[in-house]
Amino acid sequence: MNDFETALLGLLNFDGSDPDAAARYNALFKQMVTASMQICGETDFDALVNQRIQAVETKYGAKIEFSEEATDAYKKLREVVRFELARESLLANMDYEVCCTQTNLENAMGKIRGELEKIVPADQKEVVESMGYSLYSDFTKFFVCAVFDMIADSRIYDMREFRPLQLNAMGKEIRTNVNVVHQQANKPQKSEIVTNWFNLIMILPSYLFKKLYGVSFTEMFEAPQKQKDDAAHMYNIFVRSNESFVAGDEYKILLHLLAEMGLSECFTVRPKVNKPASKTTVN
Repeated sequence: MNDFETALLGLLNFDGSDPDAAARYNALFKQMVTASMQICGETDFDALVNQRIQAVETKYGAKIEFSEEATDAYKKLREVVRFELARESLLANMDYEVCCTQTNLENAMGKIRGELEKIVPADQKEVVESMGYSLYSDFTKFFVCAVFDMIADSRIYDMREFRPLQLNAMGKEIRTNVNVVHQQANKPQKSEIVTNWFNLIMILPSYLFKKLYGVSFTEMFEAPQKQKDDAAHMYNIFVRSNESFVAGDEYKILLHLLAEMGLSECFTVRPKVNKPASKTTVN
């Protein structure tokens, strides 16, 4: 067992009742981070991910089409896992998609229109609809990607060789989320309701990170207790659904979380139309 695995095991089984618990925790955390950085510096993760890509494309007989966001080895690995999930869903005839109907949009606007009308001049009410659609569209993409990434992260963790890479990538992303939440708290928002939706989903991965690596960043968000409690509850739902995961369940997880947020009527999950015969695009 190397230094990274030793420190990780120590953090996952940490006993906070020891008299020197704080010092012991800090030492283990430092050891894990230091070891992960050393491993990342010595390991060609790009090559390992490329090997994974070749194996997956050979298995499914299809090319992976990466998004513009796949700018590093870890993000590319996530999309490989999401591709695998999509292909398994397709093979099981459980291939779905998230779509936003006119009724969905109207239901979402019903939740935020009042806020938007307060900041738009009376003679420019047509701006409210376009502003609302933009907020709704941005949140839709963020929500789906964030949840699918969590599902992928939970599977990447089982690939032990990628854990040092994952530790650094996920830790960086959560700290970025912390900064975004802090920045948003210091300036006026078009819609506090939509901002709260974003914040809730930004906090959510911190609970997965705590489970995987024994390190909690949740308190860094300095969010209201109710928001943290809501995120924790949603995470527990995610865990229960993910533990019994079968092909297509990524969309069931989306539906469960939307229900908890009171947004079930704002989105539609339906069988995917015009399924590609030879390739799958990463959603």
